[in-house]
Amino acid sequence: MNPISTPRLDKEFINTLPPLTFKGRIIEVMDRSSADRIALELMNYELLGFDTESRPSFRKGVTYPVALIQLASEDTAWLFRLRFCGFSENLLKLLSSTHVKKLGIGLRDDISRLKDIRDFQPGGFIELCDLAADKGIIQVGARPLTARYLHHRLIKSSQRSNWAAPTLTGKQKAYAATDAWVCLKLYPKLLADSRSYAQEPEETAQSEQ
Repeated sequence: MNPISTPRLDKEFINTLPPLTFKGRIIEVMDRSSADRIALELMNYELLGFDTESRPSFRKGVTYPVALIQLASEDTAWLFRLRFCGFSENLLKLLSSTHVKKLGIGLRDDISRLKDIRDFQPGGFIELCDLAADKGIIQVGARPLTARYLHHRLIKSSQRSNWAAPTLTGKQKAYAATDAWVCLKLYPKLLADSRSYAQEPEETAQSEQ
């Protein structure tokens, strides 16, 4: 499946695409011992999709700490509920490891907010926005990149739900897992794409279908 080559994808076009949802196993990590055990197991992976979620704020100047760290392989997503499992030692080591590549979008903010909880030296993080921008792509967010490279639509309706709630809904879990997993799917597509979008003529996205 070739990437859509038009420089800009409009919202109306993206909304016509089929939704993308992670279909694998989703594991909630709810205590420190489980967090340490699972983080140690994840040290054996070469690539993991990564994302975080925080409780949304509807008041100016008010922010909340990261409530959820998501890590995903091809078939499994792990949701670290920081309210319950805390920032365990092995989780800290995983986020600092240069041997495990953590693939994400908007990593600067994610890492900054994690360091507000506990300072650490981030290692092995790869910003997909930078890979896209280097090709001249203007829209480097998760939704347009998913449309361009995977020909699917990310569903964002759960983005501003309460991630610090005692219990996450099935819809929240699927959203969180998908957001990390999609980074894993986008990474090889970005690496394989040799075109320069800055030099592409203006075309409609529909003409690429």
